[in-house]
Amino acid sequence: MESKVNYTAVGLFVVLLGALLGGLGWWLATGGKQTATRPYLIYATDNVSGLKTDSNVLYRGVTVGKVASIEIDPKNPALIRIKVEIDSAVPVRSDTVAQLSPLGVTGLSAVNLIGGASSTPLPTPPGEPDPVIPYKPSVFTQIEGGINDAAITLARISQRVDALLSPANVQSISDTLRNLQTLSAALAANQNNINQMFANARQTSANLTQMSAQGSALMLQSQALVKRLDGVSAQLGGLMPQIGAAANSVAQAGDTTTAFTQAGVQAMTQLQTRTLPEVDALARNLQQLSSQLGALTENLKANPSQLLYGPALPPPGPGEKP
Repeated sequence: MESKVNYTAVGLFVVLLGALLGGLGWWLATGGKQTATRPYLIYATDNVSGLKTDSNVLYRGVTVGKVASIEIDPKNPALIRIKVEIDSAVPVRSDTVAQLSPLGVTGLSAVNLIGGASSTPLPTPPGEPDPVIPYKPSVFTQIEGGINDAAITLARISQRVDALLSPANVQSISDTLRNLQTLSAALAANQNNINQMFANARQTSANLTQMSAQGSALMLQSQALVKRLDGVSAQLGGLMPQIGAAANSVAQAGDTTTAFTQAGVQAMTQLQTRTLPEVDALARNLQQLSSQLGALTENLKANPSQLLYGPALPPPGPGEKP
């Protein structure tokens, strides 16, 4: 009976010791307290090698959660859907972004959260069960992308250099160098002419400077003349009423002159159509009368008795009695 009791006590002691050790391990794993977590989703756009389930989620280097699952997004195979459980006390805000960070040389990675300064909480997009933390490619991915872009650029540069150094282009460059050598020799042979040309250019520059000074003086004179013209214009503006009155007088005189001219034209017309013909007829009558008076005078001189007895009778004709 005593042996049986000892076995029972030993069994209870082992069970209690196992429970105690299990509780101690749990306490050490959780930091002595149980924390509430909240699920979030992350959609990675690059390679997530090194990230495993239960990998740490860091907030500025501090462990704040674990990776719950990693799978290919069924809606878009180009994305990797990562579900994480994060301490609900961690400030995951609208400006928080997730990025993969390597853990030394182990080849493992962790999810590192950046940001959280905004006061706006992270919203849950329509059609998603949990809030989605925006993803930013890792530094190594950015470097790898930059290296790839640089390699593509270097390949293009290499192709262009090869095209530039083609035999035809090399021959063209050689011809250009020979032409430059010929030009250099020609310039050296005409050094005196070139010096004279530069001297002429300097003289021309001096002349242009002098002309510029003269132009400035002329501009000042022009400005003074403009001011004078402005004064004359103002005076003319004051004389405009008088000029208007004079213009009206001239217009009235013009009307009077026009009427006088019309009267003169009518008088000339009447003179030509009536008076001149009458004067012409009167002149002809006077001429006839003058001729008749001249004949009468000659007759009176030849026979004065006609004045008393009248003119002599014509001699009788044949068979007539005197």
